[in-house]
Amino acid sequence: MTLSEPNTPRGLALLLRVVGSAQTPDEMEGVLTTVWTPGEMRDAAQRVEVAAQLMEGCTYEVIAHHTGASTATISRVRRSLERGAGMLEKALLRVGRADAQYSHRSWASGGGSD
Repeated sequence: MTLSEPNTPRGLALLLRVVGSAQTPDEMEGVLTTVWTPGEMRDAAQRVEVAAQLMEGCTYEVIAHHTGASTATISRVRRSLERGAGMLEKALLRVGRADAQYSHRSWASGGGSD
C-alpha cells in the first residue's frame, strides 16, 4: 500500500507524518507502541531483521534459524525488497546494520559476533 494508490486509507498519510515527526527513538517507540499491538511490533521487527539478513546474503535456513521467521515470511520480505523503492535498504545502511556483529559469516557460523 502506498499513498499514491486510489484506495489508500486516509489515515495512512497521517500515520506516516506522525511517525516521521518523532524527534527521538523514545518518542518513536512511544508512537509505535500506542498504534501497534506487541505482536504487530514483533512481526514488524522480525521483518526488518529478515530484510537485513537478506541484504547480508544469509540463506533462508540461517535467517529462519536466527529470526524464527517462516520461509513464507522470508520469501514475502525478499519479494518486497525486490519490488520496493530501496528505502528499507537505505535506512538499514544508514543505521549501520551491516556491522560485524550481524555479518553473514558470524550468523552462518552460529555466533552472534566475529
